[in-house]
Amino acid sequence: MVPSETDSQNPDAPDCKKSSGQTAIWVARNRFAVLDRNQSLAIKNLKNEVSKKIQAPNCDEIFFAGTGMLLLREPETLTLFDVQQKR
Repeated sequence: MVPSETDSQNPDAPDCKKSSGQTAIWVARNRFAVLDRNQSLAIKNLKNEVSKKIQAPNCDEIFFAGTGMLLLREPETLTLFDVQQKR
């Protein structure tokens, strides 16, 4: 939940998580995919913890393709990737 008003004295303010990565895309309501600089995909939960790590060959960009699906852009092709089945 995000408060409608911001207050620096409010102890219930949501905490912010930071992590390195090239691109981040939501794949479900509580999971997101992050493309690292070494071209690997990491599926993370809302606490920014890695739940799955997937090696994506020559992938330079990721796009949302529906719930649980990603489009992986490679230099010559686009690949539809299912996060659950890892293929």
